[in-house]
Amino acid sequence: MTYALRRVLLTLPLLLVVSLLVFALTDVLPGDAADRRFEKHPEMMEKWRAERGLDDPLPVRWVRYVRGVAGGDFDRSYLTDQPVGPDLLKKLQATFELTIFAMIIAILVGGAVGILSAVFPRSPLDYAGSLLAMCGISMPVFWLGMLLMVFAVDMGFEYGSDRFHQDLTVDEFSTALYLLESPFRGRFDVFFSCLKHLLLPGVALATIPMAVITRMTRASMLEEIRKDYATTARAKGLRRRKVVLKHVLRNALIPITTITGLQFGQLMGGAVLTETVFSWPGLGSYLVQKGVLARDTPVIVGGVVLIAGTFVVVNLVVDLLYAVIDPRVRKGAA
Repeated sequence: MTYALRRVLLTLPLLLVVSLLVFALTDVLPGDAADRRFEKHPEMMEKWRAERGLDDPLPVRWVRYVRGVAGGDFDRSYLTDQPVGPDLLKKLQATFELTIFAMIIAILVGGAVGILSAVFPRSPLDYAGSLLAMCGISMPVFWLGMLLMVFAVDMGFEYGSDRFHQDLTVDEFSTALYLLESPFRGRFDVFFSCLKHLLLPGVALATIPMAVITRMTRASMLEEIRKDYATTARAKGLRRRKVVLKHVLRNALIPITTITGLQFGQLMGGAVLTETVFSWPGLGSYLVQKGVLARDTPVIVGGVVLIAGTFVVVNLVVDLLYAVIDPRVRKGAA
């Protein structure tokens, strides 16, 4: 309990520092969407800036922004004066589902290939796993995405640019996590439609983390499988499968869990190419189109803060998992 509390308390200052850095960096950028909005009526800009409090010192505006974010308010757009929070949260949930789907593929495939490569080193299976990992790291995501689209069309596989089929309605859903919420509502038509639309972008997005997890799993397993406790377990007559899965794998999980958490956080912030290729309505593409290209500062700040917050939370979960996987971490922290 003490270990978990310490990790949570360390997370809060980190989030504040991240928000301050993002807020300060966007503040020094030349111009914003307001310049374009009041291009024909520059006399109205000063009044508008005063009403929005944009002439206040940076610390004052940052504290006001943090208070707003704590209450769920991510400020209003410079272009439309509409709150950007609802759109950002909806797009974040779309990216979250895509990332979850991609990471499930990466963990299952990468973990299995890494374990088999470590159990049968320098075998054809090991070389095939190394080749798969090399291809996964080397292939650009946008190129693989377009290749998958061409392959899907040739195979007669229908896919859309939305999150589910347009004929379906989700008015009763309380969140935008349609894939995760649909089974609880008994809407399996929505569930399978979401899976179908997630398949191509999920596979494309999963290639890099799958390759990284494969390499890390193989290296960690090889290091542990050569230690004395594994040799002793085999000498006592335990079956290889039990030694590998029960003893060796658990001791190798710490670095694997670390790299998995880092890959998850990177996918949350780096899925923009995949979202662009497949027209996925996620946070990355929204941040580029509605924030960066439109120079709408509240959209940029809110999107980056959400991505950074998600990354910090994922790393917090990884830290807490350390204590579950290895009790020595928990006892050492205490």
